[in-house]
Amino acid sequence: MKDLISGIFGTSRTRATVAMALMTAISLTEGTAVLLLLPLLQLAGVDVQTGAVERVSASLRAGFALVRLTPTLPVVLLSYVLVTTLLATLVRAQTLFDARLVQDYSQNLRKRLYGAIAHAEWLALTRIRSSDFTFALTTAVDRVAAAAHQLLSVGATAAVAGIYIALALMVSPAMSGVVLTAAALLLIAQRTRGLSARRSGEDLDESTSSLYATAAEQLGGLKTAKSYGNEGRHLEIFLRNGESVNRAAYALARTYAALRWRQSIGAVVALSVILFLALRFFNLTTAALLLLLFLFSRLVPRLITIQQTLQYIEGALPALATIQGLIESCNRSIERVPGTQVPIAQGDITVRDLSFTYGGSDVPALAGVTLQIPLATTAAIVGSSGSGKTTFADVLLGLIKPDEGKVYIGSEPLDATRLSSWRSQIGYVAQDTYLFNDSVRANLAWAQPDATESAMRESLQHAAAGDFVDRLPNGIDTVIGERGVRLSGGEKQRLSLARALLRRPRLVILDEATSALDSENEESIYKAIDGLHGETTILIITHRLATVRAADLIHVMDRGRVVASGTWDALMTTSVRFRELAAAQGIGLPLAASTTIMSPS
Repeated sequence: MKDLISGIFGTSRTRATVAMALMTAISLTEGTAVLLLLPLLQLAGVDVQTGAVERVSASLRAGFALVRLTPTLPVVLLSYVLVTTLLATLVRAQTLFDARLVQDYSQNLRKRLYGAIAHAEWLALTRIRSSDFTFALTTAVDRVAAAAHQLLSVGATAAVAGIYIALALMVSPAMSGVVLTAAALLLIAQRTRGLSARRSGEDLDESTSSLYATAAEQLGGLKTAKSYGNEGRHLEIFLRNGESVNRAAYALARTYAALRWRQSIGAVVALSVILFLALRFFNLTTAALLLLLFLFSRLVPRLITIQQTLQYIEGALPALATIQGLIESCNRSIERVPGTQVPIAQGDITVRDLSFTYGGSDVPALAGVTLQIPLATTAAIVGSSGSGKTTFADVLLGLIKPDEGKVYIGSEPLDATRLSSWRSQIGYVAQDTYLFNDSVRANLAWAQPDATESAMRESLQHAAAGDFVDRLPNGIDTVIGERGVRLSGGEKQRLSLARALLRRPRLVILDEATSALDSENEESIYKAIDGLHGETTILIITHRLATVRAADLIHVMDRGRVVASGTWDALMTTSVRFRELAAAQGIGLPLAASTTIMSPS
């Protein structure tokens, strides 16, 4: 609860202060409206000039006298209308003000969470399910926002309840003491339900987060499931997780319902006892009794509402704990970027004694890697799966900090002060294309927002993508669907390459970018790459040797080490490992041998 309150005030202390001022104004205005019942009772023939009510009535008459009015029926009714109108106006203002404060708070919470995610080190992010982030950024934040709204609401309710208590104490301290004691006992008896709501809220958050993960996995594999005819099994797994959410939600609802049931019965019993005591043991005038009954009839439901709201907030607090936990986890591994960034010049890429081991593994992903990629040449890193190629690319991108060794650009070490400058010069194309449900133009502009139309057209032509984009229904303004679903695999890769080239990079990295393409589309990609030869440094990371035959320099990796480097012809002559890779892919073998490998035995 403390974190929720501090979060709201931390978003905007001024707005939160105004919200409290509105609560105070509403409570005072509602108290004034209640006091106007006294002259109405007097005009109806009820004696309000005796007992404790007389003091309250005298104060009200003094107020009318101050503004030179006589409390006649028209004056009292008009005053009641004006006070009620003011109350309604204040409530409307508070509703809108609270809504803005809550939205600002939830937006600030999303900003803090996404900022922590975006600035965390890449390795730290890979240890957390992406669906956990999605759940926190959407459902969890929405639940916390609802709890914040309820907290502001309970504050206003408590302020009004305070006014009713104060008036009741003025009328009859003894009777009010009995009522407040009964209310306190009722609230204490329900405290355990608040703890139960928190536990149920934790179960609901955990099961909902698991459902998010299942939904992401199931939707991602739906095509495969349909091709296997396993839609039923897919549905069964999803529904099983959905049932866990239903059970947790029902448990939370059952907790709320039990609280409301107990409070409703307790309130009726309490009011009945209060009325019995007032008539039998307390010497109250008719006016005092009527006023107390009115006050208590308005006070008790508010006390019940306060308890119910606090329990609802208890149920939502685990969502806030989830968000804060993710923020703290990401902040612990934040990517530290010095305030002063140093520009990095063009030059050869030199890697010396690079070593890296993933946490929890005893086998190094990179072990003493030393190599060089000359400026404006086409180089390749080849090897089988698990040889360390992608890890090497991540180090080169600055996503992974090596345990040992250095990367140099020219004579300058690639450190934190040069990382931003270095990344701004890289065009990266991965195997899994990152495209979003917008136009071709918007997907290109994501990499270079200030790019001109002619620059976009030029990058499309360089990536051999201009022709197919022109054939789209709306050309460059055609919406390509989620993850580019309306494009073929080759078209998506060429569009990704065009986006990378739009940055006018000094280094283009193709990380298994054509491994899922057919030979025709693959040839289109590499023809586009050939057009950049001699102008841009190009690094091709692949396990398919046929795609790097024309590379200026090929580095062969095996078990995290560079075991050979050279041109294609030199490696075919000198490297046993390179020849093994080539043979496994049917390259460089006599026709008969190649046929034997491909034929069934």
